[in-house]
Amino acid sequence: MSTTLQTTQQEVPPLLYLPGQAWPPAGAGEVSRVAAPALTLLTIPPIPVGSNPVGLAFTPSGDLYVTNSGSANVSVISTATDAVVGAPIPVGGTPVWLTVAPNGNAYVPNSGSNNVTVIDTATNTVVGAPIPVGNQPWGIAVGLNGIAYTANRASNSVSVIDTATNTVTGAPIPVGSGPIAVAVAVNGKAYVSNINSNNVSVIQFAPTLTSINPIHGPTTGGTVVTIIGTNLTGAGVDIGGNPATGVSVNAAGTQLTATTPPGALGPATVTVTTPGGSASLVNGFTYVLPVHATSLTATPALAKLFPPHVYFPFLTATLTDQATGLPVPGQTIIFKIGSNLLGVAATDTQGIARFNETLILTLILANGGYDVSFAGGSTPSAILSPSSDHAGVIEP
Repeated sequence: MSTTLQTTQQEVPPLLYLPGQAWPPAGAGEVSRVAAPALTLLTIPPIPVGSNPVGLAFTPSGDLYVTNSGSANVSVISTATDAVVGAPIPVGGTPVWLTVAPNGNAYVPNSGSNNVTVIDTATNTVVGAPIPVGNQPWGIAVGLNGIAYTANRASNSVSVIDTATNTVTGAPIPVGSGPIAVAVAVNGKAYVSNINSNNVSVIQFAPTLTSINPIHGPTTGGTVVTIIGTNLTGAGVDIGGNPATGVSVNAAGTQLTATTPPGALGPATVTVTTPGGSASLVNGFTYVLPVHATSLTATPALAKLFPPHVYFPFLTATLTDQATGLPVPGQTIIFKIGSNLLGVAATDTQGIARFNETLILTLILANGGYDVSFAGGSTPSAILSPSSDHAGVIEP
């Protein structure tokens, strides 16, 4: 049976009238008419299923599953034809709810037989034996990770089912009184409504850790790392026993970023702690010496040509750590004129290396100066980058 609702035409006035404008405005002699389309309402007869239908869930193919609590079976309805498909699927006693997992299987808690029936929705057949759970299982929900939670109404607990193996994981989790429904958030937390105690329980598993990137950074800290895992919501991070900063977790609880604290040279264990527990990557991050840029400054050769006279008998070069601004002692500096190696000298406590120029003044003057270079090195607290400089000749 169908009913057709026909709307009437409606007169629409001109779109704009400004105060002080003559009425009617020019060109307003015509009246626009807009007709609304006809609206058709279809009345579909109820679809007969089993006794006392309760739960509903859609399968990946678009069919609708209905739990018939009074007849201990599940009806399948094609949403394309709005007709029942095949014979009812037998399940346990008093099926009251159901859900479809990411793997495509439907999970049906049977309140009367204290178990959960698994149905392959591709073939509409039961998979294996029913999974035993608590007393009077009622609501059920599955997270994106494939973990199912069943509220056991009469035993005030939640059973956890791994849908990859269709087995119960661990002992039932105590919740409030009369748990009846379960919902799983995107971040993996499960929320359970307790009908008798008028509250909602929150379930969060301990985190798991898969990887960290990058896997090393300077002992001074400040490296932004990304940690991959599960159940990371509400996490704090320790690296080598020191708290990381700037911890941020994505909505799914599968990835976090954090900034490393300063740490001791060498490998450090990464520990993530949430309200559900903690997990570690043993020696997951390695502290290395930070890399510091250096600057090398050579002093010009100072000479007087007529008559020749050297005011400074030494060529000098000063090595400075640009990260700290301090001179760097104990490093080797190379002195050259063009491609000719003059020699090497070590920096003193003031970061200054000295080389005698008395015997090579003529060569320095002929080449317009000399070159110094630092090939790089290290200190107990940093790796030093190479640097170089060229010094000319000052002729007073």
